Parts: sequence; structure tokens; C-alpha cells
Amino acid sequence: MKVKNIFFGFLKALLLVVIFYSSLLSAEDYFFFDFQNYQPLANSPPPYFFQIDSTTGNLVKIIKEDSFRFKTYNLRLKADLELYNAEVRPTLLKWEIKIRPFEEESNSSSLLSGGLVKKIDGASGGDSLGEVHIATYEDRIEAVSYVTNKVPGVPEIDTLVASPEGMRVGQTGSVKGAGSSLLDYELKIFNNRGDRGVRLYSIRDQYYLDRGWQRESDVQGACR
Repeated sequence: MKVKNIFFGFLKALLLVVIFYSSLLSAEDYFFFDFQNYQPLANSPPPYFFQIDSTTGNLVKIIKEDSFRFKTYNLRLKADLELYNAEVRPTLLKWEIKIRPFEEESNSSSLLSGGLVKKIDGASGGDSLGEVHIATYEDRIEAVSYVTNKVPGVPEIDTLVASPEGMRVGQTGSVKGAGSSLLDYELKIFNNRGDRGVRLYSIRDQYYLDRGWQRESDVQGACR
């Protein structure tokens, strides 16, 4: 009888865990950025890294004077697809290897990197592919984004991933900020070519809400 109670207690606990994580998944949402009131930054957010203060032991944010550089690959063009395979794909495959000890942010970055490679590799042909945008620092790729154009005038940021090394807690040797700078770069090029807005899917709700994005569910007809 005692064993039976333990077994059903375990099932009950497992059910609660499933319900909890299901609620987290349902909290994910599409976000929309409307260019109607867009005020582009004069410069993209600068690179930064952390160093340890020798007197306090705390991490101190250090802003770099130089900046990220950006590049776009239109995968519908054979030449750009070949450049992506030579210049970007190897980096994504490297990022796919999870860093130990496992941490949530770096682990998510590795999963997204591997998923992006499989998504592009598995595309049926050039016409079904989108654009890859990258941010580099000192000739190293620090962030990659994949954009599709399913709806005219509303590009969709399918994936935005930064180097897992830069996402580690307490890291001091890796440059950070590439993801934010790459997002700013994308908003500028989309705005300059006359798009109405941008769509993305993310679980980092507050990050985007703080930067002028809106939940698509709150925007009537945003992507129609």
C-alpha cells in the first residue's frame, strides 16, 4: 500500500510539472514592431564586455570604443548561399556544441544555432529561403539572424542567436551586445526599404516590450 501511494504521489508530481511547463510554452507569443513611430538610433548599441574589479570582486561593464560590423546574405542567390555555407554555417555548427557546465542562456543559444542549420539545410530550394544577417567583431561572428518574408512588407525574424560563449554567466573574455546591435541593424534596413513592420517569435517577452515591440495579439491586423 505504501509503494502504491509513493507511485501515485510521483504521478501527481509529474502531472504538475507537465502542467507548469505547458503554461510556460503557451506564454510564448509573436511580437510586432511598427515602423510608424520608429526613431532609429544614430549608432548601433556598442560592444561591451565584463571584467572583474580586483578590489570588490564584482563584474564591471566595459564599453568598447570600436563597433560591430554587419553583413547580409540573400540565400535565394546562389553566390550568397555558397558564401553562407563557407562563412556562417561552420560557426553555427561550432555554436551547436553545448558549453559545460550547462547554463540556460548558452544552452538556448546552442539549440537555436543547431536548429537554424537544419532549417536552412532542409529548405526545398533557393526560392523558399530567406536572408541571413550577421554581426562580427574583430572578424569573428558574434550574432546570426535568419529572416523570412512570408508576408509582403512584414519581414519575420525567424531566429536571432548570439554566440553561446558570450551568454555564459560571469564570463569576462567574450564581447557582448552583438544580438542587440544586429537587431538594430535589421530594423534600419527593413525601415529603409519601406516595410510596414517586423514580426518575430520569442519567449523573452519583457526584453522586446521594453524596446517598443508589441504583442501581436494586441495589434489588430498587424500582419495582414
